[in-house]
Amino acid sequence: MITYFLNFDPFGYAISPVSLVSVSLAAWFYVRGLARSARIRGTVSVWRQALFFAGLTCILAATNAPLASLGHSLFSVHQVEHLLLRLAGPLLIAVSQPWRLLQAGLNRRWRRYLGALGKSFALRFLAHPVTATAALITSLFIWQIPVLYGLAQRIAAIEVFAHFAMVLAGIWYFGLLFDPRDPPEGARRGARLISGFAVIVSNIFLGSLTTLKEVSLYVSYQTAGTGLLDPLSDETMGGYTIWVPSSMLMIAAIILVMNGWNAAEVRRWNLRYGLVRGSNSAALEFPETAEELRLKVAEPNRDMGRTLAIGALVMFLIVMTTVVTIVYAL
Repeated sequence: MITYFLNFDPFGYAISPVSLVSVSLAAWFYVRGLARSARIRGTVSVWRQALFFAGLTCILAATNAPLASLGHSLFSVHQVEHLLLRLAGPLLIAVSQPWRLLQAGLNRRWRRYLGALGKSFALRFLAHPVTATAALITSLFIWQIPVLYGLAQRIAAIEVFAHFAMVLAGIWYFGLLFDPRDPPEGARRGARLISGFAVIVSNIFLGSLTTLKEVSLYVSYQTAGTGLLDPLSDETMGGYTIWVPSSMLMIAAIILVMNGWNAAEVRRWNLRYGLVRGSNSAALEFPETAEELRLKVAEPNRDMGRTLAIGALVMFLIVMTTVVTIVYAL
C-alpha cells in the first residue's frame, strides 16, 4: 500500500497535480486579497503583480511538460528545473512583496492563526539569516547526492517533496532578503549581503565540482539518455547551470539588496529630517557643507564597505580552495 502511494503518478512526468493545485491556490488568494482590500490594491503596481505571476509561472514551467519530461532524461535540463524552483521563481515572488495581499486573501481565522504563529520562537529562529541561508544551500546540496537524486527520479512522492522543499526554502530565503523592514523587525542589511555571497559561493563550489569531474555520477541518466548528449557531457552542462546562471541570479539579488539598503537610509534620513525640521537641532542633524556631510555618512559607508570586503574575501577563499581541491583530485 505504501509503495503504491509513493509511486502513484497518474499523469506521468507531463503534469504535476500538486504544483497545479498549489499555484492555483496561491493565485486565488492573491487575487482575492486584491479584491478584498481596496487600500492595498491601490498601492500595488502592475509590475509587482506581473512579477508575482511570473514567479508562479516559473514554478509551473519547472514541474510540468516539457521541462519535467526532459528532466528525467537529461541532467542539464533537470538543473534548469531546480534553478527555476529554488531561485528564479521564489526571487520573482519575493520581489513582488505579496505577503499582505496573500494574508488578506485568507479568512479571519487563518489570519489570526498566522499572526500568532509569527510570534513563536520557532518562526523567529527560522527567520534568522543564518537559518534561512542554510536551508537554501541545503536544498541545493542534499538533492544532488546521487542516492537521493536517484530516489527522487524513481519515486514520484519523493520528487514532489524535493521540489516542494526547494520552493519553500527559496521563498523563505528571498522573503527575508527583500524584507523592507529595518532591524529589529527585519534582518540587518549587512547580514543579507553576506548571506547572498554565501549562496553564490555554494553555487560555485558545487557547480565547479559537477562541471570538472571526469566520471558520471548519476546512474539514472546513464540508462535513460536521449542520445543528444553522453552522460558525462550532460552532467557537465548541468554543472554549468548550477555554477553560472544561479550565481548571476544571486548577483542580481545582491544588487536589489543594496538598492533596498539605500532606500532604507533615505527613509531614515527623511524621517529624522521631518522630526527635527524647524528646530534648533536641524542644523546639527542635517549638514550643509561637504565636510559635514562626509562626517555624517562616514560610518554607514564604512559598514557597507566592510560587508562587501568580507563577502569578496570569503568568495575568493572558497573559489581558490575549490580550485586547489580539484587540481589535487585530478
